[in-house]
Amino acid sequence: MTSLLAFSHVFFAALVFAGPVFALVLLRRPWDIGTAQRLRQVNLINGIAATLVLVIGLLRLFYYGKGSSYYFHNLPFVIKLVLYGVASGLSLVSTLEVKRWGLELQQGQLPVLSERKRGDMRTALGWQLVCVLGMAVCAVLAANGIGSLG
Repeated sequence: MTSLLAFSHVFFAALVFAGPVFALVLLRRPWDIGTAQRLRQVNLINGIAATLVLVIGLLRLFYYGKGSSYYFHNLPFVIKLVLYGVASGLSLVSTLEVKRWGLELQQGQLPVLSERKRGDMRTALGWQLVCVLGMAVCAVLAANGIGSLG
C-alpha cells in the first residue's frame, strides 16, 4: 500500500504541474469555444489532481510514512504546505473565471475573456507553477531529513 500511495502521490503531483502548463498554452491560442471548453476541462482535472495530492499526502503523512512528528518538525515540509496553500489560492483566479463561463458554453456561446483577465490568469498560472516547483524541491529536502527543527 505504501508504494501504491507514493506512486499515486507523484502521479497526481505531475498532473498538478501539467495543468497550469496546458492552461498557459491554451491561453496563447486564438479564443474560441473549443479553447474555452478545454480550459474548463484542464481546470477541472487540475483541481481533482490537487485534491488527490492533498488527500494522499495526508494519508501518507499520518498512516503510511515517517509520521507527522517527523514532518511537522521539518522546515521544508512546512514550507511545502504553505506553498500548496498559495498555489491553491492562485488557482482560484482561473477557477472562478472558467466557472463563470458554464452557462454560456452550455448554450454554445463564446464567453468573453478580456485581455486583462487573460493576463491575470497567465500571471496567476505562472506563479502557481513556481509554487509547484518549490513544493517539489521541498518534498525532496523533507524526505531526506534536511531542515529538521528537532
